[in-house]
Amino acid sequence: MRWLVRGLALVLLLVLSAPRDAGAIRFTLFKESFTLGIVETMFVAYHGDLGPGLQVETDKLNRPTEQLRFADLLNRLNIDLSWRRFRLWTRFDTAAYMDRPDGACGPDATTPFVLRSRFCQKPFWGEKVALEYVGRNFEATLGDFYVSFGRGIVLSIRKLDELGIDTTLRGGKLVFRRGAFGMTLVGGVTNIQNVDQATARYVDDPNDFIGGGRAEYRIADKVNVGVHVVGGFQAKSEAPVEPKRKDSFLMYGATIDAPKLTRWLALYLEGAGQLTSTSDKRASGTALYGTLTGYFGNVAVLLEGKYYKDYQPWHSSVPSTYVEFAPISYIQPPTAERIITELVSPTFSVGGARARVDWRVTPKVQLFASTAYFEDDSNATTQYRFHDPYGGAEFRWQNGSSHFFPSGGFRYEQDRATGAMHQEIGHVEWDFTQHLPRGLSLESQGFVLVRREDLVTATNAMGGLYHPRWTEGTAYIALKWTPHIVAAAGYEWTTRPSADRTQHYFNGSLQWNITTASSLRVFVGGNRGGLRCISGICRDFPAFSGARLELVVRL
Repeated sequence: MRWLVRGLALVLLLVLSAPRDAGAIRFTLFKESFTLGIVETMFVAYHGDLGPGLQVETDKLNRPTEQLRFADLLNRLNIDLSWRRFRLWTRFDTAAYMDRPDGACGPDATTPFVLRSRFCQKPFWGEKVALEYVGRNFEATLGDFYVSFGRGIVLSIRKLDELGIDTTLRGGKLVFRRGAFGMTLVGGVTNIQNVDQATARYVDDPNDFIGGGRAEYRIADKVNVGVHVVGGFQAKSEAPVEPKRKDSFLMYGATIDAPKLTRWLALYLEGAGQLTSTSDKRASGTALYGTLTGYFGNVAVLLEGKYYKDYQPWHSSVPSTYVEFAPISYIQPPTAERIITELVSPTFSVGGARARVDWRVTPKVQLFASTAYFEDDSNATTQYRFHDPYGGAEFRWQNGSSHFFPSGGFRYEQDRATGAMHQEIGHVEWDFTQHLPRGLSLESQGFVLVRREDLVTATNAMGGLYHPRWTEGTAYIALKWTPHIVAAAGYEWTTRPSADRTQHYFNGSLQWNITTASSLRVFVGGNRGGLRCISGICRDFPAFSGARLELVVRL
């Protein structure tokens, strides 16, 4: 507990010393402007329960032997130095744990699986560092950087805070631009965020090697044509017998991007090929993706299609037993679906299309409707088809300071051969803000899912099995005093019958915006566990019950 007290004391010191007006520190060095920026992000939390999915150690009466209650202090210190055309930035991470469960930090042979690689990493380390040079036609980076080619079909190394993913390539990056021509070259090894905040799991960087390049040319200031190639080797293999050659990936492709092909038409096309070698077995795949957008006065029409055939995901070489890090991938083809659609497939082998129409009825009212159909061959034993219609509206008033965005739909997934139901999800979402006098506003956000799945069964009064429906969702309401304070209350729940019990979570939070760029937030209560997806990247989070303190200070 002494670590927790010290952490809270440090939080208080930083809050009291934070400047009222956020901004970088500037001074002159050799008659040139020198800028120092500091971003301090600290999390202090008490985890009262990590959820039943992680409590696998039981005694002879089948009672959990360890409730896995602990406290932690996680810190990320970003330092940014800029001078002339140069920029040096680095990030230092801290992870300290208090009240750790008995038996943590031991050797794998003696440590319970539920505690393995948890709570025992080094408390302080340098996470990221980079030196950048930006010239008129030339840019160079040495160290850590994010990179994506096209729409991510051949390379996508990025940050997803919602899923705890922060992957960079540590090596070199060169960018050259002159007139209508541009070129990018990258090479290095992968560097991931080593600690999972939700479960305190730690893994070393995978250090998978990736290298590639992309060239672009702009034609008549209307069409950008690009070609790219990316390849790499896995640092480790999970095969029982070490393969003769390292597992490897090679992707190549081209793009055509015409955001203003005509006054009313936008076009994007991308195609890619893939060659893989896994456990000395070679395979190939293809990927095609495209969008067509038309603007007709107050109406916009989007057509989006994809066809991925045996296009394998490129996961990191972190062992698959560390499920928290399974979502890490170095490519991310567009899904052509809603950003929160649940997609968990071992391979990319899917095709289909989506159409969406947006109609601005008045300057204050906009309606939209979308429908999609996809066929998925990723599963080796069952092929699925998906129907996904949804729609919604956007209403604004008080000069846009107040709004209401409702939406909803019904997703149906079924076996293509038998027509049997695989999954049904009805959904309703909302985003509401009502502006009030004196800088106040009342806000609400949330969603409700009504679900049914073929793998979830229950027994009726006659002893027969059936597929029941259940609901889950979140609902939040907040009172905001701009720009100073935000007070919120939330309710999250699931009634899934296969759970140990119907679970209901209540929580409350208070956020103080110290400056325009610095804030202090206190959260008390619980969050529902379950699958969370962002653009096709999905992760199963454990439930949380406890308290968190979050501090962000920008200097």
